Amino acid sequence: MSEVGHEPLPVGEDEFRMIADSAPVAVWVTRLDRTRSFVNRAYVEFLGVSYDEALAFDWRRIIHPEDTARLLAESIAGEASMATFALEGRYRSAKGEWRWLHSTSSPRRDAQGRHIGFIGVAHDVTEAKLAELALRDSEAQLSAFIAQSTAGFAQVDLDGRFTLVNDRFCEIAGWSREELMAMRMLEITHPDDRGRNRPLFDRAVAIGEPYTHEKRYIRKDGGVVWVNNSVSVIRRPDGEPFGVLAVTIDVTDRREAEARLRESETRFRTIFEQANDFLITTTLDQVITSVNPAVAAALGYPEHEIVGATIGDFMAPDQLALAMEAFEQKVREGGSTRLTVTVRARDGRPLTWEINSQLTTDAEGKPIALHAIGRDVTEAKRAETHLRLLVDELNHRVKNTLAIVQGVARQSFKDATDPAIARAAFEGRLAALSEAHNLLTREHWGTVSMAQIIGDAVAPHGGKQDRFSLAGPDLPILPKTAISLALAIHELATNAVKHGALSVPEGRVAIRWARGLADGRARLSLVWEERDGPEVVTPTRRGFGTRMIERGLAAELGGQVTIEFRRAGLICTVDAPLPEGAE
Repeated sequence: MSEVGHEPLPVGEDEFRMIADSAPVAVWVTRLDRTRSFVNRAYVEFLGVSYDEALAFDWRRIIHPEDTARLLAESIAGEASMATFALEGRYRSAKGEWRWLHSTSSPRRDAQGRHIGFIGVAHDVTEAKLAELALRDSEAQLSAFIAQSTAGFAQVDLDGRFTLVNDRFCEIAGWSREELMAMRMLEITHPDDRGRNRPLFDRAVAIGEPYTHEKRYIRKDGGVVWVNNSVSVIRRPDGEPFGVLAVTIDVTDRREAEARLRESETRFRTIFEQANDFLITTTLDQVITSVNPAVAAALGYPEHEIVGATIGDFMAPDQLALAMEAFEQKVREGGSTRLTVTVRARDGRPLTWEINSQLTTDAEGKPIALHAIGRDVTEAKRAETHLRLLVDELNHRVKNTLAIVQGVARQSFKDATDPAIARAAFEGRLAALSEAHNLLTREHWGTVSMAQIIGDAVAPHGGKQDRFSLAGPDLPILPKTAISLALAIHELATNAVKHGALSVPEGRVAIRWARGLADGRARLSLVWEERDGPEVVTPTRRGFGTRMIERGLAAELGGQVTIEFRRAGLICTVDAPLPEGAE
């Protein structure tokens, strides 16, 4: 190709062409009328046409529509400036690709300095431009993300001075952007958190270690806000740190909720620990998950030996069956159940517990566990049982007493010819019965002392004037036997006062009893012996007193009672198995 009708090139034509064709960038030469007088090989290859077609090619055909107006305007302005100017835009290559070209056009002048056209060079900067655009898009997206994020973003320099904050951070911190830009991070940090915050910040700056922590900011209005900060160091491309970025989330509501929850847990834990009632939680498999100290104290086990065990470990099978029946009822019908069961303490003691239990459910109402509140009613049940026994016993004893009184009255008045004598005998027997009852009442109707019974019975008849001598072990006897013995002693003493040894001042009565053994069984031997009284005459018939002693007392003791009317004095002998209670 030769340049026709224009000025010579500043170097030799062949030399210029060789240099231009070897260049990797497009090179062209134009005249003042903008027609091209030369293009190099790269230029032709970009267009994909012949050399001649390249010289006459209209560039406007391959400019990207979005760049056309701008490039044409900049081109005209550049040419008019008569100075070197640059253009950058998208052009479609011969392969149909849009390529970014950066061109530089410089005025071309002849030997006399007259402007005769332009020499242009175009670099393909597509990759660099795309990278730049991508970076710009990325920065724009990041900027939009930061601006619109629900999280706060704050950047500080290595001294902790704010260099960037988004709107959300200003909202959380309670300071304007302008105010924050004039402050350091620690200035808005709660004083109690600075000591913990500063080492974390310094360590991040020193070794680049990111950290997450929660702390408080002091807002401009004096309020306090809890934040969760995820902090990391930001670096330049050469790796040199130049700032610290914090992503901030307002966690005030959560922290306040946690504080309320801790307070609630503390309150309920105190109640749980100090309650006298039993508080128990279990799984649905009856595995115990928690108990309060009252349970451990009642059972005699340390808490760690109870937790993890099953309720069956503390119950007999029949009691466990009752508990499981109640559990199935709750699963089937919901609500709570009240149950009285017997549990077994570590030392084997049976304890009666009254337990009210209910299933624990999740948010969807599905049973997930069981909780129970109970109390020890062992003593109450025992007292209830004792009271019932006392009432039954009282009824029984009242009936027996009335039967005794009825019998005494019948016998006292049966054959009596003198009502006054019969009345006196009746009253004396009632008095003996009353004394026996008094003693039994003092002993709560338990076993009573035989010596006490005999002593009380003889006391009204001179027992306190040493007219009686009592000798024998202090055997305990049951109430029923005590009453029979008291009445028998009363009858003997009354007879002695009226007819026997006690009817004269010098008369005496000796009462001896002893525990013996016969045929391998313990026996009672009791002797009533009168002396120094008037000569005894055997009566012609047996009175009530004699019959009661010989028959009633013998029947009560299950042995033999013999009364001998010796001339020197009456002797009553009792030989019977040792009374129940005296073994």
